[in-house]
Order: sequence, then structure tokens, then C-alpha cells
Amino acid sequence: MTSKITAPRGTRDLLPEDAPAWELAEAVARDLSRRYAFERIEIPLFERVELFARGLGESSDAVEKEMFRVSGAAGSEEERAEWALRPEPTAGIVRAFIEHGMHVRPGPLRVTMIGPMFRYDRPQAGRYRQFSQWDVEVIGDPGPAVDAELIELAHRFYATVGLTDAVAHVNSIGDAKCRPGYRQALIDYFGQHLDRLTEDSRRRLEVNPLRVLDDKQLVPELADGAPKSADHLCDECRAHFRAVLDILDALKVRYVVDHRLVRGLDYYTRTTFEFVIAGREGQQQALGGGGRYDGLAELLGGRPTPGIGFGIGLDRTVLAMEEQDVTLPPGAPLVAVVGTGDDQPDRLAVAGRLREAGLRVRPDGSGRKLGKQLEAAAKAGAGWAVIVGDELGDGMVGLKDLATGEQETVALDEVPPRISG
Repeated sequence: MTSKITAPRGTRDLLPEDAPAWELAEAVARDLSRRYAFERIEIPLFERVELFARGLGESSDAVEKEMFRVSGAAGSEEERAEWALRPEPTAGIVRAFIEHGMHVRPGPLRVTMIGPMFRYDRPQAGRYRQFSQWDVEVIGDPGPAVDAELIELAHRFYATVGLTDAVAHVNSIGDAKCRPGYRQALIDYFGQHLDRLTEDSRRRLEVNPLRVLDDKQLVPELADGAPKSADHLCDECRAHFRAVLDILDALKVRYVVDHRLVRGLDYYTRTTFEFVIAGREGQQQALGGGGRYDGLAELLGGRPTPGIGFGIGLDRTVLAMEEQDVTLPPGAPLVAVVGTGDDQPDRLAVAGRLREAGLRVRPDGSGRKLGKQLEAAAKAGAGWAVIVGDELGDGMVGLKDLATGEQETVALDEVPPRISG
């Protein structure tokens, strides 16, 4: 017997019954992108490994452990090139910004995309090796107002999809001027506790000590006693962060200053933030997050250009919606088109007329008896059935309410307002 082929471990199939929550989350993301004046951008699903190594950092988990690497076709010029499926979109978007000379456009650039990302991560609830993300980026604005605007935008997204108690955890990790002092403070502190660090954290301490704070296995009291980035900020970074918090206060956005928040990618500077459900900290992964990356463009070969963005995981958002029993808006009514004879062309013609009027229509192309067609329509979730018969020549059809069983003969043109009204 031939063995059954299943989906790869750590991936999922999106089935029709799962779609309504996803459609709501995606629709809210697209609507907010439009209202906040973000323009669509698309980048390749795969890029050179060098892009992610430079941008995300060699020591980041995304590059070191979680990269899906791919190769070119055997014998091709690109066979030996190192490629990887994108683990996140920011590096690719900044690469496109540089490659296409987008710095000459009226700034700042505001772009958005929704699409799949890939990380060879340990599968768990809400974390998949292929996951979908809504991403927004603002490139060219150094001020604190845009930091607060993006945090407010993410907060509005969660509220609009129906989630309650979403709260932003925010921090500032400084910049190239003041971070060296903070890095040294972390090295001095954790260097006294090497026996309490994981192997990963001991290695990170040498490469990027901030990422020790990102270790989920870090002993809580050890983390609580670690130096805080806020105590090592230069005057400019301190003023920037204070301004971000003041604007969030003015906007009445719920937030918590989280001194342990550093995010997992090396390109972050100054403001970093994550969204979690209040009271669930440490019990589940962040729903989304982001931060400022003022040095990324220069790292990738472009001119110094400030930037900030966030990524919201739609998989985790939908999981949170299910956990909170978010009520989904009703879908458009489904109309079945059935017939009493060998009239499939007429049924399709009627279905076409109804679709032109904006209805959601499912024609029955079978030769089954009318009763069986109506029974199948009800099982499929149709609320109405349009019955095509001899009276179609006079522009008339049967209209049956499948919930009540009531049926009448009406003009075909009257069907859309009757159902939609």
C-alpha cells in the first residue's frame, strides 16, 4: 500500500472553515494600511543569505539556526550561490529601497506587505515554519512621532479584529553612540554568572550581549538584576524615548516599559516594542513587534537612512482570536441555483446574472432530482435557492427560503434586492 503524504512538519493547511478569521485579520490590515497611507510593496520569497547575515546579524537565531537555505538548479551559474527563504521582510524591503534608488522619492517612504515568511523553528502553538505576517515600514523619518504612530497603529489593529487586553511592551536599546557602554555593562554583569547561562547565551555574550536578555531560559532573578538599557542611554536617545512615551500617553495607548525587551535581530536601535495579551506574558509568544533600525540601510550598502517598522503574525493573531472567542462578522448570504430538468446552461446563465448583481452564488450542475439539489444546497450553507424552470423564458424563477421553506415565483431581476435587503 502506498504511504500517505502529509504536510511538512511545522506547517499547516488553511481549510475553508478557518478562512473567516483570517479574512477578517487580513481585511483589517489592508484597510488600516490604506487609512494610514501605506503603499503596497512586494519582495522575493528568497534572497541571498548575505542580506540576512548582514542585516539580521550572524548571531541572530534567524540566521544561525532558523534559515531555510535553498540552492540554484544543478549546473546553473547560481548553483553555488547561497540563497534563503525570507525569515522576515525588513532586510528585503531596505534592499529594494537601496537598489531602486527610492531615497529620491518624496519621503518618508511608507510601505506595507502581507505574505509568508519562513523559519526552521521548533513547532509549537501559533509558531509555524511557514507563517504569514503583516508588515509596515517607514523609511526616512528619524523622529519619535512615527515610533508612537506605529505602536498606535498596531494597537488599533488588535482592537479592530476584536482582541481585548493587547498591550505594548516598549524599550529603548540606544544607538551606536551609547550602546557600547551598555554592552560592556552586560558583559561585566553576566560574566560573573557564566555558570548560570545557557550555552547559547555564553556564546551570545561574546558576539552580541544584548541578546542574552532575549534568552527565554534566562533565570528570572538573573534577568531582573541585569543592567537596564535606560540607565545607559545618551542624552539624544533618552530624549527620543521620553518623547515616544509622552506621545503614547497623549494618544492613550496602553503600554508597559519593559527593560528586558531587546528583540531578536541585530539591526534594532533605539525604540523596540512587542505586543502581548496582558496577563499572558511569559505564557505565549508575542503577537507581533518591531522597532527602529536607523543603521540598517548603511549596513546593506546604502546611505545612512533612519527606519522603523513592525511585523504582526497573523497566525498568532488568529489563534488569539479563537482563544478569546471573537465574534466574526456574518458572511454574505449564499445562493444556490438549481433546476428541474436538463437545464445546466440556463442555471449557469442565471448564476452569472446574480453574480453580476453582487451575490455569492453556487450553481448545481448535477442531474439529480430537485429535492436532492435543495438538500445539498442547505448542507452547503445556502440560505436561498433560485429554481430555474420553464418560466425562465418569461424572466421568472422560483425563489425558495431554505430556512423557512417558503417559495414563490419572482422576476429574476427582483432576486438580488430580495436577498440583499
